Amino acid sequence: MKYVPYKGGGKVAKQLAGNNADSTVNNPSEQLGFYEAGKTKALAAFTPKRLPLFPDTPTFKELGKDFVYFMQRTVVGAPGMSAGAAAYYQGLFTKVFNTPEWQKYRSKKSLQGDLLVGDDLMAYWKNEREVHRQMLIKMGVIKG
Repeated sequence: MKYVPYKGGGKVAKQLAGNNADSTVNNPSEQLGFYEAGKTKALAAFTPKRLPLFPDTPTFKELGKDFVYFMQRTVVGAPGMSAGAAAYYQGLFTKVFNTPEWQKYRSKKSLQGDLLVGDDLMAYWKNEREVHRQMLIKMGVIKG
């Protein structure tokens, strides 16, 4: 297998649809148009359960591999941001997250995950850092 770094998931999806790659790892929304057009085939999902947009696509766990992985997206503030500014933006993004429009978009694009802010977000980051560290140890890239 050869890794080819492309700028952005859209370009990765386009390369697969154009037969310039044999396989890729994409977010569902990046690959969805090509999938719906019959130009690509979803092989496996990194999620614990099958994705609603790809109901016939097994999870890696169903295929005998205990792989679960989520691509994290976060809005962060600058170091030293005031508590008031942080609270304002946390409130703003909480409001946006909870709108029917955002929830509909999440469902349409098969976006996973919950809104995390403050200590809950920091706990998530620390957990994911350890998940990645263990993956790198298992791959032999770093030592434990």
